[in-house]
Amino acid sequence: MEKNKTGRAIIVTNGEIKNHSFLYKILTAKYGLGCKDTVIAVDGGAENCLKMNLIPDIVIGDMDSIKKDTTRQLNLKSKKIKYISSSSIKDESDTQLAVEHAVNLNAGKIIIIGAMGDRIDHSFANLLLLSSNFLKNIDIKILTEKNEIFVLRSSGSIFGGIGKTVSIFSLSPYTFFIKTKGLQYSLKNEKLLFSPARGLSNVFTEEKAYIEIKEGMLLIVKEL
Repeated sequence: MEKNKTGRAIIVTNGEIKNHSFLYKILTAKYGLGCKDTVIAVDGGAENCLKMNLIPDIVIGDMDSIKKDTTRQLNLKSKKIKYISSSSIKDESDTQLAVEHAVNLNAGKIIIIGAMGDRIDHSFANLLLLSSNFLKNIDIKILTEKNEIFVLRSSGSIFGGIGKTVSIFSLSPYTFFIKTKGLQYSLKNEKLLFSPARGLSNVFTEEKAYIEIKEGMLLIVKEL
């Protein structure tokens, strides 16, 4: 029997963060960032850590994008950082390695920041990573300065402010909706197809929206 995963990991990748101090405030005020969280920097994401004044417990990856000066600054701030190097020839992305490591460290909750940016291929890979089967029992999300992104594998509630935008995409060929509640554009006894993206830019009409689905998997992009 698999033991309950009770820890939380903050994974910082090498994508674009425009306002580091603002994102740090979101992490602390909205998500309760604390000393019990395990902070994992993904290769060059260590520089994003420094800009947010976050000292990683672990730096992981093939180390092709972390700068020597970044490593020097980290080592001046802490002698306890663990560096885990991987081969550059591998099937997994560095972000996937970090997520897998977090799960092995008993993390039941994972927040990934710096996962989006101008490398569209990396951004898309990070979005698809959320739907991986090994994460089906993990509360994992991507956090940006504007959005929270996560996967919904079964019926459930999503929370947001009235008037805030939420986009809903089917990650399976289609997702069959029994009903929705609390959204401006409702779905009832119908399919949301993988493409075209009909679920773009829905709106919360209540602080909690309920989505009941019979089959499928959804990617939720929710405005903070």
